[in-house]
Amino acid sequence: MREKSLRLSLFDAFLCSLMIGAGETYLPAYSLSIGMGEIFAGVLSTLPIVSGAFLQLLTPRGLQRVQSHKHWVVASTTLQALTFIPLIYFSATRAPNFWTLFFILTLYWGSGFAAGPAWNYWMGRLVQVEEGNRYFSKRSRVSQFGILIGLIGGGVALHNKVEIGPFSSVFTMLFIFAFGCRLISSFILSSQYFDPKWTREPKLGFRASWKVFWANTSKRQFFFFLAPFQAAVFVSSPFVTPYMLAQVKMDYGTYMTAIGILFVGKILALSLIDRFRGNASGFSLLVLGAGAIVPLPAMWAVSSNSVFIFALQFVSGFAWAFVEVGLSLIFFKDLKQEEKVPVLTVYNLLNSLAIILGTYIGGKFLWFFGEKITSYYMVFILGSVARFAGFLPLYLYVKTQLVGTLSETSTQETEKAS
Repeated sequence: MREKSLRLSLFDAFLCSLMIGAGETYLPAYSLSIGMGEIFAGVLSTLPIVSGAFLQLLTPRGLQRVQSHKHWVVASTTLQALTFIPLIYFSATRAPNFWTLFFILTLYWGSGFAAGPAWNYWMGRLVQVEEGNRYFSKRSRVSQFGILIGLIGGGVALHNKVEIGPFSSVFTMLFIFAFGCRLISSFILSSQYFDPKWTREPKLGFRASWKVFWANTSKRQFFFFLAPFQAAVFVSSPFVTPYMLAQVKMDYGTYMTAIGILFVGKILALSLIDRFRGNASGFSLLVLGAGAIVPLPAMWAVSSNSVFIFALQFVSGFAWAFVEVGLSLIFFKDLKQEEKVPVLTVYNLLNSLAIILGTYIGGKFLWFFGEKITSYYMVFILGSVARFAGFLPLYLYVKTQLVGTLSETSTQETEKAS
Protein backbone atom coordinates (compact mmCIF):
# COMPACT_ATOMS: atom_id res chain seq x y z
CA MET A 1 0.00 0.00 0.00
CA ARG A 2 2.84 2.36 0.90
CA GLU A 3 4.75 1.59 -2.30
CA LYS A 4 1.63 2.21 -4.41
CA SER A 5 1.08 5.54 -2.67
CA LEU A 6 4.66 6.61 -3.37
CA ARG A 7 4.20 5.80 -7.07
CA LEU A 8 0.93 7.75 -7.10
CA SER A 9 2.73 10.67 -5.49
CA LEU A 10 5.01 10.86 -8.53
CA PHE A 11 1.94 11.20 -10.77
CA ASP A 12 0.59 13.87 -8.43
CA ALA A 13 3.91 15.74 -8.66
CA PHE A 14 3.86 15.57 -12.47
CA LEU A 15 0.27 16.84 -12.79
CA CYS A 16 0.78 19.60 -10.23
CA SER A 17 3.90 20.66 -12.13
CA LEU A 18 1.98 20.76 -15.42
CA MET A 19 -0.43 23.16 -13.68
CA ILE A 20 2.50 25.33 -12.57
CA GLY A 21 4.20 25.28 -15.97
CA ALA A 22 1.12 25.98 -18.11
CA GLY A 23 -0.87 28.07 -15.63
CA GLU A 24 1.01 29.65 -12.73
CA THR A 25 4.12 30.55 -14.76
CA TYR A 26 2.08 32.61 -17.23
CA LEU A 27 0.06 34.58 -14.66
CA PRO A 28 2.43 37.60 -14.84
CA ALA A 29 2.21 37.48 -18.65
CA TYR A 30 -1.59 37.37 -18.39
CA SER A 31 -1.52 40.41 -16.08
CA LEU A 32 0.52 42.35 -18.62
CA SER A 33 -1.73 41.20 -21.50
CA ILE A 34 -4.85 42.68 -19.88
CA GLY A 35 -3.25 46.07 -19.38
CA MET A 36 -1.79 45.87 -15.87
CA GLY A 37 1.30 48.07 -15.58
CA GLU A 38 4.76 46.57 -15.27
CA ILE A 39 4.98 47.31 -11.54
CA PHE A 40 1.47 45.95 -10.94
CA ALA A 41 2.36 42.79 -12.86
CA GLY A 42 5.42 42.33 -10.64
CA VAL A 43 3.40 42.98 -7.49
CA LEU A 44 0.70 40.52 -8.58
CA SER A 45 3.34 37.83 -8.92
CA THR A 46 4.32 38.19 -5.25
CA LEU A 47 1.81 40.08 -3.08
CA PRO A 48 -0.94 37.39 -3.29
CA ILE A 49 1.68 34.94 -2.02
CA VAL A 50 1.85 37.02 1.15
CA SER A 51 -1.90 37.26 1.69
CA GLY A 52 -2.09 33.54 0.87
CA ALA A 53 0.43 32.82 3.62
CA PHE A 54 -1.74 34.69 6.13
CA LEU A 55 -4.72 32.65 4.93
CA GLN A 56 -2.82 29.39 5.55
CA LEU A 57 -2.57 30.27 9.25
CA LEU A 58 -5.91 28.47 9.44
CA THR A 59 -4.11 25.17 8.72
CA PRO A 60 -3.48 24.02 12.34
CA ARG A 61 -7.08 24.72 13.39
CA GLY A 62 -8.43 23.27 10.16
CA LEU A 63 -6.55 20.03 10.76
CA GLN A 64 -8.18 19.72 14.17
CA ARG A 65 -11.63 19.96 12.63
CA VAL A 66 -10.98 17.70 9.65
CA GLN A 67 -8.92 15.29 11.80
CA SER A 68 -7.05 13.94 8.79
CA HIS A 69 -3.98 15.37 7.09
CA LYS A 70 -5.01 13.57 3.91
CA HIS A 71 -8.52 15.10 3.82
CA TRP A 72 -7.09 18.55 4.51
CA VAL A 73 -4.56 18.24 1.68
CA VAL A 74 -7.19 16.99 -0.78
CA ALA A 75 -9.61 19.79 0.17
CA SER A 76 -6.87 22.43 -0.15
CA THR A 77 -5.64 21.23 -3.55
CA THR A 78 -9.22 20.97 -4.84
CA LEU A 79 -9.80 24.59 -3.79
CA GLN A 80 -6.59 25.53 -5.60
CA ALA A 81 -7.92 23.88 -8.77
CA LEU A 82 -11.21 25.77 -8.43
CA THR A 83 -9.42 29.13 -8.37
CA PHE A 84 -8.79 28.67 -12.10
CA ILE A 85 -12.52 28.81 -12.85
CA PRO A 86 -12.82 32.62 -12.42
CA LEU A 87 -9.56 33.00 -14.36
CA ILE A 88 -11.11 30.96 -17.18
CA TYR A 89 -14.21 33.18 -17.09
CA PHE A 90 -12.32 36.48 -17.13
CA SER A 91 -9.82 35.38 -19.80
CA ALA A 92 -12.73 34.38 -22.05
CA THR A 93 -14.91 37.47 -21.47
CA ARG A 94 -13.53 40.66 -19.94
CA ALA A 95 -10.46 41.62 -17.95
CA PRO A 96 -10.74 41.64 -14.14
CA ASN A 97 -9.63 44.65 -12.14
CA PHE A 98 -6.54 44.55 -9.95
CA TRP A 99 -8.31 43.67 -6.70
CA THR A 100 -10.42 40.90 -8.22
CA LEU A 101 -7.32 39.29 -9.67
CA PHE A 102 -5.50 39.84 -6.38
CA PHE A 103 -8.29 38.01 -4.49
CA ILE A 104 -8.27 35.06 -6.92
CA LEU A 105 -4.49 34.69 -6.70
CA THR A 106 -4.65 34.97 -2.91
CA LEU A 107 -6.97 31.96 -2.81
CA TYR A 108 -4.67 30.14 -5.21
CA TRP A 109 -1.58 30.67 -3.07
CA GLY A 110 -3.42 30.34 0.25
CA SER A 111 -4.82 26.91 -0.64
CA GLY A 112 -1.41 25.80 -1.91
CA PHE A 113 0.31 26.95 1.28
CA ALA A 114 -2.41 25.34 3.42
CA ALA A 115 -1.74 21.97 1.80
CA GLY A 116 2.04 22.19 2.28
CA PRO A 117 2.59 21.58 6.03
CA ALA A 118 0.01 18.77 6.19
CA TRP A 119 1.46 17.16 3.04
CA ASN A 120 4.98 17.28 4.55
CA TYR A 121 3.67 15.56 7.69
CA TRP A 122 1.88 12.94 5.60
CA MET A 123 4.90 12.22 3.39
CA GLY A 124 7.08 12.06 6.47
CA ARG A 125 5.01 9.03 7.50
CA LEU A 126 4.93 7.42 4.05
CA VAL A 127 8.62 7.82 3.17
CA GLN A 128 11.23 5.98 5.21
CA VAL A 129 14.09 8.19 6.40
CA GLU A 130 16.74 6.04 4.68
CA GLU A 131 14.99 6.34 1.29
CA GLY A 132 14.00 9.99 1.67
CA ASN A 133 16.94 11.53 -0.21
CA ARG A 134 16.60 9.23 -3.21
CA TYR A 135 12.81 9.44 -3.38
CA PHE A 136 12.53 13.22 -3.06
CA SER A 137 15.33 13.71 -5.56
CA LYS A 138 13.39 11.55 -8.04
CA ARG A 139 10.18 13.41 -7.25
CA SER A 140 11.93 16.75 -7.80
CA ARG A 141 13.14 15.66 -11.23
CA VAL A 142 9.63 14.52 -12.17
CA SER A 143 8.32 17.93 -11.02
CA GLN A 144 10.87 19.88 -13.04
CA PHE A 145 10.10 17.85 -16.18
CA GLY A 146 6.37 18.50 -15.63
CA ILE A 147 6.94 22.24 -15.29
CA LEU A 148 9.13 22.24 -18.39
CA ILE A 149 6.53 20.39 -20.49
CA GLY A 150 3.72 22.69 -19.31
CA LEU A 151 5.88 25.73 -19.88
CA ILE A 152 6.85 24.72 -23.42
CA GLY A 153 3.27 23.78 -24.33
CA GLY A 154 1.96 27.08 -22.99
CA GLY A 155 4.71 29.10 -24.65
CA VAL A 156 4.17 27.46 -28.05
CA ALA A 157 0.40 28.03 -27.81
CA LEU A 158 0.84 31.70 -26.89
CA HIS A 159 3.54 32.33 -29.48
CA ASN A 160 1.44 30.84 -32.28
CA LYS A 161 -1.85 32.23 -30.91
CA VAL A 162 -3.40 28.78 -31.00
CA GLU A 163 -7.20 28.86 -30.89
CA ILE A 164 -9.31 25.73 -30.48
CA GLY A 165 -13.08 25.77 -30.87
CA PRO A 166 -14.75 28.53 -28.87
CA PHE A 167 -11.56 29.59 -27.06
CA SER A 168 -10.73 33.03 -28.41
CA SER A 169 -7.99 33.54 -25.81
CA VAL A 170 -5.00 31.23 -25.48
CA PHE A 171 -4.92 32.04 -21.76
CA THR A 172 -8.42 30.50 -21.47
CA MET A 173 -7.06 27.23 -22.83
CA LEU A 174 -4.05 27.32 -20.53
CA PHE A 175 -6.20 27.94 -17.45
CA ILE A 176 -8.60 25.11 -18.39
CA PHE A 177 -5.62 22.78 -18.80
CA ALA A 178 -4.16 23.88 -15.44
CA PHE A 179 -7.56 23.41 -13.76
CA GLY A 180 -7.88 19.86 -15.12
CA CYS A 181 -4.35 18.90 -14.08
CA ARG A 182 -4.80 20.10 -10.50
CA LEU A 183 -8.23 18.46 -10.20
CA ILE A 184 -6.85 15.08 -11.33
CA SER A 185 -3.89 15.64 -9.01
CA SER A 186 -6.32 16.09 -6.10
CA PHE A 187 -8.08 12.85 -7.05
CA ILE A 188 -4.73 11.01 -7.05
CA LEU A 189 -3.95 12.44 -3.61
CA SER A 190 -7.29 11.10 -2.37
CA SER A 191 -6.24 7.61 -3.55
CA GLN A 192 -3.03 7.55 -1.50
CA TYR A 193 -2.73 5.73 1.81
CA PHE A 194 -3.14 7.47 5.14
CA ASP A 195 -3.28 5.58 8.43
CA PRO A 196 -5.82 7.20 10.82
CA LYS A 197 -3.36 6.42 13.64
CA TRP A 198 -1.02 9.04 12.19
CA THR A 199 -3.44 11.78 13.21
CA ARG A 200 -1.94 12.65 16.56
CA GLU A 201 -1.47 16.31 15.92
CA PRO A 202 -1.62 18.42 19.11
CA LYS A 203 -4.38 21.02 19.27
CA LEU A 204 -2.56 24.00 17.89
CA GLY A 205 -3.71 27.43 16.85
CA PHE A 206 -1.26 29.99 15.53
CA ARG A 207 -0.22 31.07 19.04
CA ALA A 208 0.57 27.48 20.02
CA SER A 209 2.31 26.92 16.67
CA TRP A 210 4.47 29.96 17.38
CA LYS A 211 5.43 28.47 20.78
CA VAL A 212 6.52 25.22 19.11
CA PHE A 213 8.51 27.24 16.57
CA TRP A 214 10.10 29.40 19.28
CA ALA A 215 11.03 26.40 21.43
CA ASN A 216 13.27 24.99 18.69
CA THR A 217 16.17 27.40 19.18
CA SER A 218 18.39 26.28 16.31
CA LYS A 219 15.60 26.22 13.72
CA ARG A 220 14.18 29.50 14.99
CA GLN A 221 17.54 31.20 14.60
CA PHE A 222 18.06 29.63 11.18
CA PHE A 223 14.69 30.84 9.84
CA PHE A 224 15.28 34.31 11.26
CA PHE A 225 18.57 34.45 9.33
CA LEU A 226 16.93 32.98 6.23
CA ALA A 227 14.06 35.51 6.14
CA PRO A 228 16.24 38.61 5.37
CA PHE A 229 17.90 36.70 2.54
CA GLN A 230 14.48 35.78 1.15
CA ALA A 231 13.49 39.46 1.34
CA ALA A 232 16.62 40.38 -0.61
CA VAL A 233 15.76 37.83 -3.32
CA PHE A 234 12.41 39.52 -3.94
CA VAL A 235 13.86 43.00 -4.35
CA SER A 236 14.51 42.11 -7.98
CA SER A 237 12.98 38.70 -8.86
CA PRO A 238 9.31 39.84 -9.28
CA PHE A 239 10.37 42.28 -11.98
CA VAL A 240 12.26 39.86 -14.23
CA THR A 241 9.16 38.89 -16.22
CA PRO A 242 8.01 42.51 -16.80
CA TYR A 243 11.59 43.33 -17.83
CA MET A 244 11.73 40.54 -20.40
CA LEU A 245 8.27 41.13 -21.85
CA ALA A 246 7.89 44.92 -21.60
CA GLN A 247 11.47 46.22 -21.82
CA VAL A 248 13.40 43.64 -23.85
CA LYS A 249 10.20 43.12 -25.91
CA MET A 250 10.51 39.35 -25.99
CA ASP A 251 7.79 37.50 -27.86
CA TYR A 252 6.14 34.58 -26.06
CA GLY A 253 8.34 32.05 -27.85
CA THR A 254 11.58 33.67 -26.67
CA TYR A 255 10.14 34.22 -23.20
CA MET A 256 9.12 30.55 -23.00
CA THR A 257 12.64 29.55 -24.07
CA ALA A 258 14.21 31.75 -21.38
CA ILE A 259 12.02 30.31 -18.63
CA GLY A 260 12.43 26.79 -20.01
CA ILE A 261 16.22 27.03 -19.92
CA LEU A 262 15.99 27.95 -16.23
CA PHE A 263 14.24 24.63 -15.57
CA VAL A 264 16.73 22.76 -17.74
CA GLY A 265 19.43 24.12 -15.44
CA LYS A 266 17.45 22.92 -12.44
CA ILE A 267 16.97 19.43 -13.88
CA LEU A 268 20.69 19.05 -14.65
CA ALA A 269 21.63 20.28 -11.17
CA LEU A 270 19.16 17.89 -9.52
CA SER A 271 20.72 14.96 -11.39
CA LEU A 272 24.21 15.99 -10.30
CA ILE A 273 23.12 16.56 -6.69
CA ASP A 274 21.52 13.13 -6.61
CA ARG A 275 24.70 11.50 -7.93
CA PHE A 276 27.43 13.40 -6.10
CA ARG A 277 25.81 14.82 -2.96
CA GLY A 278 27.28 12.18 -0.65
CA ASN A 279 26.79 13.16 3.00
CA ALA A 280 26.32 16.86 2.34
CA SER A 281 23.59 18.27 4.56
CA GLY A 282 20.62 20.34 3.52
CA PHE A 283 22.28 23.37 5.15
CA SER A 284 25.45 22.93 3.06
CA LEU A 285 23.48 22.68 -0.19
CA LEU A 286 21.36 25.69 0.74
CA VAL A 287 24.37 27.89 1.48
CA LEU A 288 26.16 26.79 -1.70
CA GLY A 289 23.13 27.65 -3.85
CA ALA A 290 22.37 30.88 -1.99
CA GLY A 291 25.94 32.11 -2.44
CA ALA A 292 25.78 31.36 -6.17
CA ILE A 293 22.61 33.41 -6.73
CA VAL A 294 23.92 36.52 -4.96
CA PRO A 295 25.55 38.17 -8.03
CA LEU A 296 23.00 36.99 -10.60
CA PRO A 297 20.52 39.94 -10.51
CA ALA A 298 23.30 42.43 -11.32
CA MET A 299 24.18 40.35 -14.38
CA TRP A 300 20.84 41.35 -15.95
CA ALA A 301 22.32 44.85 -16.34
CA VAL A 302 25.23 43.55 -18.42
CA SER A 303 23.30 42.77 -21.60
CA SER A 304 19.76 42.36 -22.94
CA ASN A 305 20.95 39.99 -25.68
CA SER A 306 18.77 36.87 -25.81
CA VAL A 307 21.73 34.45 -25.83
CA PHE A 308 23.19 36.14 -22.74
CA ILE A 309 19.80 35.98 -20.99
CA PHE A 310 19.50 32.27 -21.83
CA ALA A 311 22.93 31.61 -20.31
CA LEU A 312 22.04 33.65 -17.24
CA GLN A 313 18.78 31.72 -16.83
CA PHE A 314 20.62 28.40 -17.05
CA VAL A 315 23.09 29.39 -14.32
CA SER A 316 20.22 30.73 -12.19
CA GLY A 317 18.25 27.49 -12.50
CA PHE A 318 21.34 25.44 -11.68
CA ALA A 319 22.01 27.46 -8.52
CA TRP A 320 18.38 27.56 -7.38
CA ALA A 321 18.22 23.75 -7.50
CA PHE A 322 20.76 23.64 -4.65
CA VAL A 323 18.65 26.07 -2.60
CA GLU A 324 15.44 24.12 -3.15
CA VAL A 325 16.96 20.69 -2.45
CA GLY A 326 18.66 22.08 0.64
CA LEU A 327 15.38 23.44 2.04
CA SER A 328 13.56 20.20 1.19
CA LEU A 329 16.13 18.16 3.13
CA ILE A 330 15.95 20.54 6.09
CA PHE A 331 12.15 20.26 6.20
CA PHE A 332 12.16 16.47 5.78
CA LYS A 333 15.13 15.37 7.88
CA ASP A 334 15.75 18.11 10.42
CA LEU A 335 12.19 18.70 11.59
CA LYS A 336 10.48 16.22 13.88
CA GLN A 337 7.09 14.93 12.76
CA GLU A 338 5.23 16.83 15.48
CA GLU A 339 7.05 20.04 14.49
CA LYS A 340 6.30 19.94 10.76
CA VAL A 341 2.84 21.57 10.70
CA PRO A 342 3.46 24.35 13.27
CA VAL A 343 7.02 25.18 12.18
CA LEU A 344 6.22 25.20 8.45
CA THR A 345 3.11 27.30 9.09
CA VAL A 346 5.21 29.95 10.87
CA TYR A 347 7.97 29.64 8.25
CA ASN A 348 5.46 30.35 5.46
CA LEU A 349 4.36 33.47 7.32
CA LEU A 350 7.92 34.73 7.91
CA ASN A 351 8.82 34.00 4.31
CA SER A 352 5.79 35.94 3.11
CA LEU A 353 6.60 38.94 5.28
CA ALA A 354 10.07 38.85 3.73
CA ILE A 355 8.49 38.76 0.25
CA ILE A 356 6.35 41.81 1.07
CA LEU A 357 9.39 43.77 2.24
CA GLY A 358 11.56 42.84 -0.74
CA THR A 359 8.83 43.46 -3.33
CA TYR A 360 7.95 46.81 -1.74
CA ILE A 361 11.57 47.98 -1.90
CA GLY A 362 12.02 46.91 -5.53
CA GLY A 363 8.60 48.20 -6.63
CA LYS A 364 9.05 51.53 -4.84
CA PHE A 365 12.47 51.95 -6.43
CA LEU A 366 11.06 51.19 -9.90
CA TRP A 367 8.08 53.50 -9.36
CA PHE A 368 10.32 56.36 -8.21
CA PHE A 369 12.69 56.18 -11.19
CA GLY A 370 10.05 55.19 -13.76
CA GLU A 371 9.37 52.13 -15.88
CA LYS A 372 12.42 52.36 -18.14
CA ILE A 373 15.26 49.99 -18.82
CA THR A 374 17.87 51.91 -16.80
CA SER A 375 15.56 51.78 -13.75
CA TYR A 376 15.35 48.01 -14.09
CA TYR A 377 19.15 47.83 -14.22
CA MET A 378 19.34 49.81 -10.96
CA VAL A 379 16.80 47.49 -9.32
CA PHE A 380 18.77 44.43 -10.43
CA ILE A 381 22.04 45.83 -9.06
CA LEU A 382 20.26 46.76 -5.83
CA GLY A 383 18.98 43.16 -5.71
CA SER A 384 22.51 41.75 -5.76
CA VAL A 385 23.69 44.17 -3.07
CA ALA A 386 20.70 43.22 -0.90
CA ARG A 387 21.32 39.51 -1.47
CA PHE A 388 24.94 39.86 -0.35
CA ALA A 389 23.84 41.72 2.77
CA GLY A 390 21.32 38.98 3.55
CA PHE A 391 23.58 36.07 2.63
CA LEU A 392 26.60 36.98 4.78
CA PRO A 393 24.93 36.54 8.21
CA LEU A 394 23.11 33.40 6.98
CA TYR A 395 26.41 31.90 5.82
CA LEU A 396 28.21 32.74 9.08
CA TYR A 397 25.38 31.23 11.13
CA VAL A 398 25.20 27.99 9.13
CA LYS A 399 29.00 27.70 9.14
CA THR A 400 29.05 28.05 12.93
CA GLN A 401 26.27 25.46 13.32
CA LEU A 402 27.95 22.96 10.98
CA VAL A 403 31.32 23.30 12.72
CA GLY A 404 29.58 22.80 16.08
CA THR A 405 27.75 19.70 14.81
CA LEU A 406 30.93 18.17 13.35
CA SER A 407 32.81 18.87 16.58
CA GLU A 408 30.06 17.24 18.64
CA THR A 409 29.98 14.19 16.35
CA SER A 410 33.78 13.85 16.54
CA THR A 411 33.68 14.03 20.35
CA GLN A 412 31.01 11.34 20.53
CA GLU A 413 33.01 9.04 18.21
CA THR A 414 36.15 9.56 20.33
CA GLU A 415 34.21 8.71 23.50
CA LYS A 416 32.87 5.53 21.88
CA ALA A 417 36.37 4.51 20.79
CA SER A 418 37.66 5.05 24.33
